[in-house]
Amino acid sequence: MVALEAVVSGTAYVILALFVGALAARSFVLPAGDDPLRRTLLTVAVFLLSAFLLLAVLSLAVQGAKLGGGNPPTLDILARYLFRTQSGKIWLLREIYGVFLMFLLFWLHKTSTQRAALWTFFISLPLVASRSLMSHAAAVKEDTLLAVSADAAHLIVTALWAGGLPVLLWALWRGTKQFHLPLSWAAQAVSRFSRLALISVAILVLTGAYQSWIHVQSWNALFGSPYGKVLLLKLSLFVLMAGLGAVNFFLTRPALANAAKEDPLLRRKALRRIGSESALGFFILSLTGLLTVLPPGAHSRHQASASAAKNVEPADGAEVKILSPKEGETFAGDQVPISFKLVRGKHGHHVHAYVDGELVGMFESQRGTLTGIPPGRHTLEVRVVADDHQTELNARDQVQFVVK
Repeated sequence: MVALEAVVSGTAYVILALFVGALAARSFVLPAGDDPLRRTLLTVAVFLLSAFLLLAVLSLAVQGAKLGGGNPPTLDILARYLFRTQSGKIWLLREIYGVFLMFLLFWLHKTSTQRAALWTFFISLPLVASRSLMSHAAAVKEDTLLAVSADAAHLIVTALWAGGLPVLLWALWRGTKQFHLPLSWAAQAVSRFSRLALISVAILVLTGAYQSWIHVQSWNALFGSPYGKVLLLKLSLFVLMAGLGAVNFFLTRPALANAAKEDPLLRRKALRRIGSESALGFFILSLTGLLTVLPPGAHSRHQASASAAKNVEPADGAEVKILSPKEGETFAGDQVPISFKLVRGKHGHHVHAYVDGELVGMFESQRGTLTGIPPGRHTLEVRVVADDHQTELNARDQVQFVVK
């Protein structure tokens, strides 16, 4: 089920990135003199948005199957997910917003003004950014707004750079070969996109470093968890892609701009370079989608440590008492607030929270929120743990609660 969810998530993000890239190319990347190409890009954007909306329905079915224990989702499960959980409500709002954008694109077909195209591009960005409301960043307990904002900015600029490159490649190929536009036109397009790419890379470095810090937190998690390994692969591809981007900025762009006449060899070389960068961008988009369904590296580290813990050490004065949820308490959504009173004693440092025997969180402060809890009756157990994240003390408490 996780593999299917990863494929759906990665494909949806790739499609959405290409959609944003098509609108960006149409509105401000491509220079004047290519109206047929702009109309084609608008048609492509409509097709990509339609594919995204259909894929979102598939992602809903996958989520419903997860909640149903791997069985086909029932209408009751889907209704409870859509109207009683935060992630379901966000899914519904994104789908409604996507339909609104579809009507906007049909309106743009009739107006075809540059200002309308630019506004449509900016209005499309919240569809990408809203993915952050269902991401790991939304589960961060401290500076949540900063974490979500950084994640949203990261997703947007990744989509603009990696999603815009294949669109640029296609536009350059079709513009110079089918519409016989000069290399000077291609040089302008590459120059405009290069400026966009430079800004994107700067924002990616800043937001990526911040996200790695809050989601990974240690070298062991970076090299030892599935999340960390995928992140390392993504970073490696990012470095290669940035290197190819530098080649295109410092070599391809000036060569196209200084071409005194049409040069088929130069055109093919430029397309090969941009094509190589686009291929790397495709894999980066796919890995970005995969990271959204993998548990963060820090969480994986705690899960591994909890699994490795075989012995329970004496409490030595450590105590914990769950204050919320109360025994038998019922919640209407997938977010369950948790609070407890912790006495650390000699060796206690923080607590691990387990729902139905599975580690779902680590808390150093004495309150937080459990997210993504499916409907049904659950057992919450809180255990006091030493600062090595492995030694559990004989100090724990548990309650049962219900999610409708």
